[in-house]
Parts: sequence; C-alpha cells; structure tokens
Amino acid sequence: MGSEDKNIKNKETGYRKKTSKPVIIFTLVVILFIFQEILFRIIFPVPEVTNFNRINYSPVFFSSVSNELKYLSNASFIWASDPDEHESLMKLNIYGFRGKNFCAKPESKIPRIVFIGDSFVEGYMVENSQTIPSIFEKEARLHRMRVESINLGIGGTGFSDYCRLIRDVIPVLKPDHVIIVLHANDLPPSPYHPEWFENPLVPKYSHWWIPRFYYVFKNLIEGKTVPHRWTSKPFTFFAPVPALSNPWSNDVKAKEYEKFVSPKIATAMEKGRFNPFAVDEYSLFKENLPQKFKITEHLNGLENFAALYNKKIYIVYVPCRNQVSNYYLPYQKEFSSDSVLVPLTDSTYQVHAQILKTSCGSLGIPFFDCTNMILSEENAGHHIYWNYDEHMKPEGYSLIGKAVYSWWRKVENE
Repeated sequence: MGSEDKNIKNKETGYRKKTSKPVIIFTLVVILFIFQEILFRIIFPVPEVTNFNRINYSPVFFSSVSNELKYLSNASFIWASDPDEHESLMKLNIYGFRGKNFCAKPESKIPRIVFIGDSFVEGYMVENSQTIPSIFEKEARLHRMRVESINLGIGGTGFSDYCRLIRDVIPVLKPDHVIIVLHANDLPPSPYHPEWFENPLVPKYSHWWIPRFYYVFKNLIEGKTVPHRWTSKPFTFFAPVPALSNPWSNDVKAKEYEKFVSPKIATAMEKGRFNPFAVDEYSLFKENLPQKFKITEHLNGLENFAALYNKKIYIVYVPCRNQVSNYYLPYQKEFSSDSVLVPLTDSTYQVHAQILKTSCGSLGIPFFDCTNMILSEENAGHHIYWNYDEHMKPEGYSLIGKAVYSWWRKVENE
C-alpha cells in the first residue's frame, strides 16, 4: 500500500473517531434518560386527575402536619383513643382518600358507587377492610354481584362539604350511584347556598407521554406533596400540647376543663391520643338533637345537580350512640360538664331522622334510617360503639354496610 493510500485511510479513521464520540455521548444520555424515567415511573405514580384531592374539600387541618402540606397523596395518620386502648391507622390513596386507588373512568357494566360522609364513612377506629364501603362491596360479592365501591369519607366535614365534593365527583369520577351517609353530628345543616354546586371542577388529566420528572418537579415548585409508591410515615390526627391546634394548649381552657374532665381523659387529650374537641360532646347533642330544621332545599339542590348528569342519590342516617343506648353515659360523664347526663333515647331526640324521611319522601329520594336496627343491637346487649370514642366498632360498621347493601338492592329492583 502506498503512502498516499495510508494517509487517506488514517484520515478516514480519524474522522470516524471524531464523529463517534458525540454519538456515544448522545447514546449515554438517552440511556440515562430512559433509566431515570423508568425509575421515576416506578417510584412516583401520577394521578389521572392531577387537580382532584381530598384536601380541597376538608375544612379540618391535620394538626400534626406542616402548613406546607397541600395534597394528601399516599399519606397516613393515626386516630387514637387511649381510654379505649385502641387506635386505627388510616392509609390514604393517591387522591388522599381511604382505600385503594381508583381510575377516573369507571369500568363498563360494573356499577360505581361512591360513599360520601364524615369519619363514619371513612371508618375511624377500624381497618380499611372493615369500613362501610368495604363491607358494602364484600356483601355484593357474596350475592354474586360486582360493584365498585369508593370511599370518599372525610373526617370532620359537614353537609356543605359533601355538596362541594359531590359537585366535583359526579363529573370527574362518573359514579352511577351516590350514597350520602349523614351522622347525627351533621345536623342541623348550615344554611343552603346554591353556589355549593356552581363551577364544577374542570379536571386536568395527566398524560403518559409526558416525562415523569416534569410532574415531580411541577409539584415541588407548586409546594404540593409529590405522590409516591409507598405510604408515608403516619402522623397523629391531633397534635399534642403545646401545639396551638390543641385546645388544651390554652391555659384558660385547660383550667376550666380540668374541673370536670377526668385525669385519664385529660392526659390522653393533651397527648393528642383522644379527641380533645370531644369535651362536652354530650351537651352539644343534647342541644342539637331536638332542633327542627329545613333540609328540603338542600336535598333538592343535590337531586337537581345529580339529575344534570343522570345520576341518582341516596340518603342514609346513622344516629349517635346516645340516641340508641344509655350504656355510654357513664363514660361520657368523664368529659362532660353536665352534672347529670339524662338519656337521649326518647322521641324528643329522634326528630332528625323523621325530618329527613319526610323531606326525602317529598322529593322521591331513597332514604334509609339505621336507628331501629342499631337500637335492636344495643337492646340485645351488643354495644357496637366504643365506650369513649364516638365511632363504631367493626361490628357496627359491618351491620350498616350489610344493611345499606340490602336496602340499595331492594331500591334498585323496585
């Protein structure tokens, strides 16, 4: 080979070497991008609807959490009752609600049922599998029927919050049925405002083709919690003293409470291990339960909004424990300022269910009252509420879940 040929070959080789370096770098960058994208997708899931989250409908701030917390994705918290020697771990899904993650679009031919309510729907003091929505779905399976039951209960909410949640849930999640569970502490409702149903949420959907790090950094920049695959470390629902959110941190209130709250209860409340707002809970029920109110306008607003989307609503009423039994009075006396706790089981304190029944009947809304069913259990010596905490034991939620399913099927078959 001549020297001229060698020079040409060396030039070609050098040229190839020069051009291969950028290619290698580009290839490495692509590989790294793909690797981190796979890793991000495994670690950081993205909700289908990025602007739908529990925190938008809850007036109750989680007192043990920083004010910077905007979304409750994959969070968990503890609701404790040391006097009952029990606590429940509440694991929240990617949207901040209790239960498994759900798709925005329901499966075809499988009825989607959403349960709306407060802590009795969310299921405080029991496991996720023991809540009313979970029992409802299990009962359906036992009767060879497939349903999708979604738990949208939010502790500490009331009727106006339910309406705002329903306003967004119906167009976003497209449920076939909406079951609203009203507990005695939801009534009387706040005055009706038509704007509760105005401006339904315009969902913002995530897209599979957008790099995952975009959503991660977007949440970080906006100060929102970044959804993640694991459940975050649990925090207690109530912060201990000296947190300002705990009423026992107020020296004036604390001294007043100490006059009638037993030391055992006071200690638990100060630690955030028993609801510090349960002080004089009995007095509030004693005052509110006999009150008559108007709710037809509220229910009519709900029904008219649901009708716009061709959806159906149902109303369930759950009484407080003092309406169905005197058994709990000695326990409540330990954190009540009343010198004598009179029974709340007579007709004077049962008017709310009757008002609901009449109002629902006038509008053709299916209504189910759990009072007599629970009363029978209590009279039989089956105390299905906790002694100190106002919530139900597993058998109480199970009783309601099964009964609501049977009633719902009957209504649907009529």
